[in-house]
Amino acid sequence: MLLLTAGCGGSSDAVRSTPPAAATTPAGRLDLGVVAITARIGRDAVESAGVVVDSDRGLIATTAHGVWGARSVKVSTGIAVLHGRIVARDACDDLAVLETQPRLPGLVAVQPSADGTLVRGRPIVAVRRHSGLPSRGPELVSQRVTVGSGGVRRLVRGVRPKGAIALTAGALPVAASGAPLVGADGRLAGLALVAERRHRTVRAALPWGTISARLRELRPGGRAQYVGWRHHYGCSEALHRYQAARHRGYRRGDAQLNAPVPATRLPGTEDVDR
Repeated sequence: MLLLTAGCGGSSDAVRSTPPAAATTPAGRLDLGVVAITARIGRDAVESAGVVVDSDRGLIATTAHGVWGARSVKVSTGIAVLHGRIVARDACDDLAVLETQPRLPGLVAVQPSADGTLVRGRPIVAVRRHSGLPSRGPELVSQRVTVGSGGVRRLVRGVRPKGAIALTAGALPVAASGAPLVGADGRLAGLALVAERRHRTVRAALPWGTISARLRELRPGGRAQYVGWRHHYGCSEALHRYQAARHRGYRRGDAQLNAPVPATRLPGTEDVDR
């Protein structure tokens, strides 16, 4: 099964499950590996976060519900605003991989933690970009949260990310969904999942073990699209319902077949009334 993209067709390169040594980042350089994402879903501009997992290919991990049905995607880094296109989506684990267009020198992948686990009851930091003044660009914001003692039954109705753990002691906003969770060493332990469910906000951590397992499954296929997550589309109806209830003008066709966005179009010039 070909995974459809937002923007032009996906890359023909395989996704590495871990970034190469030259692309990893020490503590204190997260500004080169954390991005802000703006997706045009229906008539709404939806803000979320993401983390660079492969700097050579410009690949970014984020949440699927943050870009599900996006007609265009903008990726704001510490040095530029780029086009983004979806190269793979995992509806059940709420994971998506984006590719920046063009590929920008200067991005640095965040190195995964040595054991890839989240320690229950231990504080951890969610790092994201906050939309700042136009003259200053999106700034990094760090927020301390605590890994809970229990799992998450479901993020939204019909979506139960594998191994997800509740986050407590920190009111992460919905815009923080997809933010990397890092320890004191600045290494990636997982992604923050933040969604609204029945008038309350659900906050969870998707562990790096789940993310790396999904990345290893991806392979380049026909028409230069990534393949490998077909069995995770059993949760796609749940995300259709979730988006339709929250975003004006959402069309399920936008999530099934996204219209190409010319690479020459500048971010922010999308025709929102199309």
